Amino acid sequence: MTIEGASDILRQWDTKSNDTNTGPVDDNAKDILSSLHPQLPDAILLLNGAAANERGQDSTKGRCMLGICGSSAEESVSTLKAWVTALELPRGLLHGMDRDGVPVQLDGGVYIKYNSGGVFSFEDIRKSGMGFDALWKPGDALVEPYDGDYRGVYFQVELEDGEFRQYLLPLDTFSL
Repeated sequence: MTIEGASDILRQWDTKSNDTNTGPVDDNAKDILSSLHPQLPDAILLLNGAAANERGQDSTKGRCMLGICGSSAEESVSTLKAWVTALELPRGLLHGMDRDGVPVQLDGGVYIKYNSGGVFSFEDIRKSGMGFDALWKPGDALVEPYDGDYRGVYFQVELEDGEFRQYLLPLDTFSL
């Protein structure tokens, strides 16, 4: 499988699964999603592997970002662990689960923003225009309450070719 092939599989899933979120699911869409679903992990692993190779050469390249939208903190954290483990991504701090060491009660939906991004110098931060996002350490994640309807994972990978790649994927793509 190539980067283009993996991107195409994820793009097809993203398009068809989002079409089904807006109305009744026809049999054709069900068949396409059923055939694509088993291909998702390999496509994700390939794109992530390409990003990891880029990160290995330059820690500011090849970022992988996850946006996890779950029904509860437990579901979202479990999904984060599964994806980080499967993709062999860096593990960092999980911000937002406590306040000064006291656990925060998070009822209902939860969004987790994860970033594998590299460490930037202040000069790099100014050049990139990323602001404080660049101060995160690789593997850091932020937990926030989420009241949206979507349940799944936003998977975004930045590769040197500059093509925008962000896909909406199932929570259970990588289950522990």
